[in-house]
Amino acid sequence: MTVRQRRGQLLVSASLAAALSAASLAFLSVPQHLAQDVGHGQRLHLSKMLPRSRRKLVMRSQAGGLKADLPPLLRLPRDQALWHLAGPTIAIAVLRTAYGVIDSAWVGRLGAAELTAMAASSFAFWVLLIIGEIASVGVHAVAAVREGAGERSMVGQAMVQGLWYSLFCSVLSTTLLPLVPAYFRLLGTVDGQVLRAGDTYLRGLVYGVFPLTASGVLASGFKGIAKLRPVLVVNLICVALNFVLDPLLIWGGMGLPAMGVGGAALATNTCALAATVISCYLLVRAGVPLLPAWPHLRTLKQITIIGLPMSLGGLLFTAVYVVLGRILSHAGTSNLAALGLGHRVEALAYTVCEGFGAAAATIVAQWLGAGRAEEARGAAGYASRVIAWVMVPFSVLMLVAARPMVSLFTSDPATISAAISYL
Repeated sequence: MTVRQRRGQLLVSASLAAALSAASLAFLSVPQHLAQDVGHGQRLHLSKMLPRSRRKLVMRSQAGGLKADLPPLLRLPRDQALWHLAGPTIAIAVLRTAYGVIDSAWVGRLGAAELTAMAASSFAFWVLLIIGEIASVGVHAVAAVREGAGERSMVGQAMVQGLWYSLFCSVLSTTLLPLVPAYFRLLGTVDGQVLRAGDTYLRGLVYGVFPLTASGVLASGFKGIAKLRPVLVVNLICVALNFVLDPLLIWGGMGLPAMGVGGAALATNTCALAATVISCYLLVRAGVPLLPAWPHLRTLKQITIIGLPMSLGGLLFTAVYVVLGRILSHAGTSNLAALGLGHRVEALAYTVCEGFGAAAATIVAQWLGAGRAEEARGAAGYASRVIAWVMVPFSVLMLVAARPMVSLFTSDPATISAAISYL
């Protein structure tokens, strides 16, 4: 990778993050005191997540033709509420994507084998993170429903249970470490240097599953109560920290030993731990108490029921790429590297969709928590129409600018050609 390519890659990453962060802060400055009249359409039965006393209170309010108290987000017009959440959520997701971009930029300087090892390791790591996503998705839904029902004090209880879930996922991940060599054999990876680098990188990431999933759970709590400025700030800090730690841990410096590709994994884990600690502090300041509690089976079951369907879909999606990775590895390491680069390029479009999806989930769940089914349906339909139009320019970009985007990451002609074909 040339100096020009590395500078271009880092410049693109920094520019995207800065632009979206600025836009997000603008969205977050929207006045929260705006209110709108809510129609009295068809109601949905309140979620079983609400306590019976609150359920009866809301039902009596609806029966009498009165408005239930609404959280600030639901007082905004529909379009304003969606963009108020979607903008910062997309920026946060892009910043998280920047971890991989930064890692690729620095690891790419080690050589093609190390970059290929990162791409090969990503499939297994996705599986671990998707399992952890069960907690994030479940906590997001529970937190939003509680917020819509006016019960913010109950949000912290769900998040504490989500942290227990993260710990269980971490323990499960470490028990799978003996299967790491078998995973690379399943992919059909035969190059010795790629195998050694991949084994080191993947094992390092596995040890960071707890902070990675825990930080996701805490971020989901913020999403549920529609307070995204703290999550945005935390990710800005941690991306900057990752940018500094990567070269120090990969090549050594300031008394730290050179760890090679394992240093990139350690940098990611360190940043995730920092995000977890800072998020806990900011949540308490936001009025969400995180009181210590033992695992609560009913809440853990509730989180699983909500988050499992989404995670199963993600696991199936990842399984497709594991099979594809095995096929491509037999066609040459450049094809497997191209698949990894293609993922990083298309991740922006996926991130935008994910941002709108998370925003819609918050709005819909808060409306359901408030007992307003018609408004929930309307918010979901509006979000799906908006994202369909937003994806049009991304599709055009993939068609006309594939070569310059891929060339920012590698100068290998075979890898570039295969990545363009993939996009």
